[in-house]
Amino acid sequence: MGKRPQVENMGIMKNQHQTSNIKYQTVLVTGGAGFIGSHLTDKLVEQGYDVAVIDNLSSGEEENLNPKAKFYKIDVRDKKILQILKKEKIESVFHLAARPLVEKVYNNPFEAFEINIMGTVNILESCRLKGDLKSIVVVSSDKAYGKNKNLPYKETTPLGGDHPYEVSKAAADLIAQSYFKTYNLPVAVARFSNTFGPRDYNFGRIIPGIFEAIIKNKELLIRSDGKMIREYTFVEDIVDGCIKLAENIDKTKGKVFNFGSKNVFSVLEVVKKIEEILNKKIKYKILNVAKNEIPEQYLDWSKAKKILNWQPKTSFEEGIKKTFDWYQKLWEKN
Repeated sequence: MGKRPQVENMGIMKNQHQTSNIKYQTVLVTGGAGFIGSHLTDKLVEQGYDVAVIDNLSSGEEENLNPKAKFYKIDVRDKKILQILKKEKIESVFHLAARPLVEKVYNNPFEAFEINIMGTVNILESCRLKGDLKSIVVVSSDKAYGKNKNLPYKETTPLGGDHPYEVSKAAADLIAQSYFKTYNLPVAVARFSNTFGPRDYNFGRIIPGIFEAIIKNKELLIRSDGKMIREYTFVEDIVDGCIKLAENIDKTKGKVFNFGSKNVFSVLEVVKKIEEILNKKIKYKILNVAKNEIPEQYLDWSKAKKILNWQPKTSFEEGIKKTFDWYQKLWEKN
């Protein structure tokens, strides 16, 4: 998977300073070795930000770390994060660190509640105690809406949830909003649809699972009944949304924004579309063992389009081709 950057506990990787004309210079990304967090880090570095990353590497990958970002191997619940904020003179925070997989949360809800809820509290409290933060973007999820029959979900749709994952995201979302309303922290909340793209090593998710089945010529095991409907957005478009929230914090603080796409499909429709795009036959088996998951979910992201001039730029076909190419190269190296 390529040469791994050297990682030390609470160590720092050297960052080459780049001149920037953008609003904020020093940025912290939590979960910056993860799937979305690493893409966000790369984009911020590319745009000239000085970036620090924290990640305990429990689900993130060393290979994902940008060599020009400073790296701290630390858990999001660790009180030492306040020291990092002060030491690096952080001006802007993107909080993505979380326990992300629904199935893992089902099997270990206590840990998920600790990480997703108290981890978020720790980040926000550290920001409050440091003071002088110019922007804080907290990444939530469409799952924070829970099971709601009124589709598509708008930002005004009440939060809910009865699965531990949904509840953990809804709680963290509300906590983020409370820090704006009570302490006037410049917090904006992003709610994403299902995100796909390179560096997603979670093969229990449908798109990485499909690619693994194709490349390894194995049977795809579908956890659900195949009829669950989700919205699929390419990771680069999601990253652009996060950055726009921070760059427009005067307009976004205290607010919530949905980010999605027009790619609203059932699981079996995703299988069929990828078969057509890649001209590959996919063998699959429906297990129908999903526990208490949302049957249908997609977002209204017109608010982001109107206020931030954001919309997804990557078609489903283009995103699938880019992602499949990355997975092919990944397995060739291994």
